[in-house]
Amino acid sequence: MTLTITLDLEDSTGANAATGRWVAATERFLAALTERSIRATVFVVGDAARGCPALVRRVADAGHEIGLHGLHHVALGVSGPERLGDELREGRALLQDLTGQSVDGFRAPIFSLTPSTAWAVDQLTDVGFTYSSSVLPARNPLHGWPGLPRAPFLWSTGLVELPCPVLDLGPARVPFLGGIYLRYVPRLAARHELTGLGPEALAWSYVHPYDLDPGAPIRRFPHANWPTSLLLHTRRRATMRCLDRALAAAGGAGLPLGERVAALGDAPLPRVDAARTASGDGAWARR
Repeated sequence: MTLTITLDLEDSTGANAATGRWVAATERFLAALTERSIRATVFVVGDAARGCPALVRRVADAGHEIGLHGLHHVALGVSGPERLGDELREGRALLQDLTGQSVDGFRAPIFSLTPSTAWAVDQLTDVGFTYSSSVLPARNPLHGWPGLPRAPFLWSTGLVELPCPVLDLGPARVPFLGGIYLRYVPRLAARHELTGLGPEALAWSYVHPYDLDPGAPIRRFPHANWPTSLLLHTRRRATMRCLDRALAAAGGAGLPLGERVAALGDAPLPRVDAARTASGDGAWARR
């Protein structure tokens, strides 16, 4: 078991200014990864790349994999089936032009690949992505798709899905390796869950620039109410310490997600039909 580090590169204020706090927080995180000899996967919002193309180039030049986190940081349902395909093509081309990398991975903002946006799987495949890490296989106040496999699986289109790792805490199932959960889930619980994920699991964490910026002024986040926004602001000084603990519990850092997908090779993975599963035709349909 190893733990792949991922970063959702976005400016949560929406300004996408090259002088914003998100840039400085990202630079500090890149330095921390270099100190630890870690190569990460960085999912970049297209608007952020336009606002600070030099930062995206520095991420790629440091050896990290670049993925797309949407042209804009909005849920898939906001883009809708009429616009999403064009946005995916535009965002992917932008990042490929900036970095010279093939952009093969996609992460939906706010884990918004859900039963109501199952149509997006076909569009992701048509645009040329080979893998997605867009599903939270649990109930969640914002977005989630409970009932899907917790280990990597294939959508019926051939797109590989890497579900967000989750921890069972009583009746709740939480994404314990990322964001605010990383800072609050008890260390012993997280360690137990990591070691018990099983050989089929692919463990990855996720953080955002704001998770690494304890000095930022308190403000309301676009997709959260004030109590949640206050919670998102707390314990940010603990983020790197908690991430280091998770790495130690996992036995070290894993390769970027794209390389881990390639290493799966011809391994037999469960197949899920997005449309049939979304319609409730079985727990998840394999054809």
